[in-house]
Amino acid sequence: MHPSPSGCVHLSVAAGCGGTTWGLQQARNALKEGKHVVWICEESPDVGRFSQMFTNVSPSAVSKLHLSAVGENIETGIDSAISLLKVLSNISLVVVDDWTAKTGKTSADLRISMHELIEECKVNKVSLLIISSAYEDAGGDGWKARGGLKECEIWFLHRCEREERIRELHIDGVVNEFTITDDGFIPRT
Repeated sequence: MHPSPSGCVHLSVAAGCGGTTWGLQQARNALKEGKHVVWICEESPDVGRFSQMFTNVSPSAVSKLHLSAVGENIETGIDSAISLLKVLSNISLVVVDDWTAKTGKTSADLRISMHELIEECKVNKVSLLIISSAYEDAGGDGWKARGGLKECEIWFLHRCEREERIRELHIDGVVNEFTITDDGFIPRT
């Protein structure tokens, strides 16, 4: 089974585990269904990786990907996504890739913008996938999601200790294993 975000999902990712790839795969699935996807990020996804992920998607479907690479000003991208949600009725997914800084606290303004986006997605019944870096709690309480959005379900994506290409997706205490490939994540049986 390949879980897809429904409602608001905060994907908290260990460094280098493929959070952007997970998001691209979710976007690809929506685009193949003829839906629109809004993608907000600091920098556009790697061109080579993007090409691998979208090889079998028609150009007309890929044209429904609204990409906002906004540098360090993620709030601008969030505002743009909110505007699009107010005028387009066929958006099925919004992805905010790497929405927080890798260190330090998330700014109050960014948190307010994110809460507004969460509410707008709820009103429009649009799935929202928010991706950020995970961190280990200094108190030994395990992995934590940077930014702590209480309105969202939190999923954790980590490497499997026994094999490099296996990723573990933790959802509500259940661990799903995937092999990461050029085509994305493949469920392990």
